[in-house]
Amino acid sequence: MSNEWEAGATPWLRRHQPKTTWANEPNPVQCMFCGGQTIKRSESDRDDDPGRIELYCDNGSCDAREIVLLVKRDGANAFSRADVRALNMIDNGTLDVHTAFPPQFKSSTLSELMADYGKDTERRTRQPAPYEE
Repeated sequence: MSNEWEAGATPWLRRHQPKTTWANEPNPVQCMFCGGQTIKRSESDRDDDPGRIELYCDNGSCDAREIVLLVKRDGANAFSRADVRALNMIDNGTLDVHTAFPPQFKSSTLSELMADYGKDTERRTRQPAPYEE
């Protein structure tokens, strides 16, 4: 196995773990955060994208459970990727995420929440107890 990687080539991890798995991966690799031999390709990793690998750490004590490795510079076309351009804009200060995507808070009344349930929810009325008259 070669230690070289060229832009557009299949990354080593995809050759080492040819299939994405949800459960036990027979060929885990070392997590760069917790150090355990617990990294596997995430179920959402796409084979057709060599510049982005989605990983999952199977160690329940590792806080970095879902990880994305993104090539920002590869000597080819990484700069044309939308996610790389966005990261570069954040890094150089031309994109303020909080201004571009302000947090939105919505509060609803109980009647608005109940309206979302539609006909699945019926109004409950108090039934007299058998001993009441």
